[in-house]
Amino acid sequence: MKMRSFLLLALLLLVASGNALAQKAEKVPVSLNGVWQMCFYRSNSPDVAGELKTSNSFKILSDDGRFTNMVMMPHGAIIIGEGTYEVDSEKSYTEIVERNLHLPQLNGKKNVMEYEMKENGIMVVKYFLKEDINGNIIDSWCYETWKKVTMPEKYPENIIR
Repeated sequence: MKMRSFLLLALLLLVASGNALAQKAEKVPVSLNGVWQMCFYRSNSPDVAGELKTSNSFKILSDDGRFTNMVMMPHGAIIIGEGTYEVDSEKSYTEIVERNLHLPQLNGKKNVMEYEMKENGIMVVKYFLKEDINGNIIDSWCYETWKKVTMPEKYPENIIR
């Protein structure tokens, strides 16, 4: 009887811990992983946001928790930032910046990125910059718009490689 009770207790603990891990895993939005292309709005009128255009900047959020920011240039691509990231909630993740050429004041620091998912694979990100590289106070929010890069159904005819 004691052996049966022990096995039942062990089984219940196993099921309970598996359920808790599954619930924790469900909170991580899979949609963050992937390749994201920075976008901007272009308009002929100061009163209208305009049309969303893609740029030559990319963010790669790997499923192993690493991020890489890169820019395509006429003679090749360069990495301008890299590190690791952790998903904090359904609305924020934190980049732990190892090296950033564009914002070197973030090197070795944690940068909380608040995000909102929009239609058509668009993610709007905002983060707070306290100071510049020289220690001058900035105290401002920076906004970025990213579009998730997807694979088309078939190979495009007009592609330039």
